[in-house]
Amino acid sequence: MENWESVMNTKNTARAEIARGLLEQNGIDAVIMDRKDSSYSNIFGYAEVLVPVEYAEAAKALLANEVSPE
Repeated sequence: MENWESVMNTKNTARAEIARGLLEQNGIDAVIMDRKDSSYSNIFGYAEVLVPVEYAEAAKALLANEVSPE
């Protein structure tokens, strides 16, 4: 996705959904890219939260303050 930047990677899809919801509540568009390998029952891979490049720094700061590390 051009002009989008990754602000979070997690093996826990629920954490990615929470992060996306938090970003959207604060006016930052966000999408989740599922990078898990479905061939192995989602054991390998991660979920990636992406935002438009111009909001990346604000999104990272918001997530650092609001979402606890894994």
